[in-house]
Amino acid sequence: MSLQSVAERVVELCNQLKNFDVMHTMYDPEIVSVEPTGQQTVGKTPVIQKSERWAAGVEIHGETVRGPFYCAPDQFATQTTFEITRKATGQRETLNEITVYTVKNDLITREQFFFGGETW
Repeated sequence: MSLQSVAERVVELCNQLKNFDVMHTMYDPEIVSVEPTGQQTVGKTPVIQKSERWAAGVEIHGETVRGPFYCAPDQFATQTTFEITRKATGQRETLNEITVYTVKNDLITREQFFFGGETW
């Protein structure tokens, strides 16, 4: 599988709201996930658990993923727009995110998130 194949599959699955399918099938066991704050989570299971906690706190009304955009021989990026309601507050929001993925041996080894509208 090529970088292009991996990238196109990520976009396809995420546009079908199958983000967890991506995580379970395309993440390297030692993946590193980096939040905009710089906080890192290491390992497939901890990264999936982090995403499960986030998903449990929101109702997702829609997700649109654009790309892939290629930025290095082993990297691609996506632009994602989420329409969510935060369960704790009932507040509906639009979240914009850029994610840069690194791929080695057909698995995603790193993801780094950049959020729009927020500063740290």
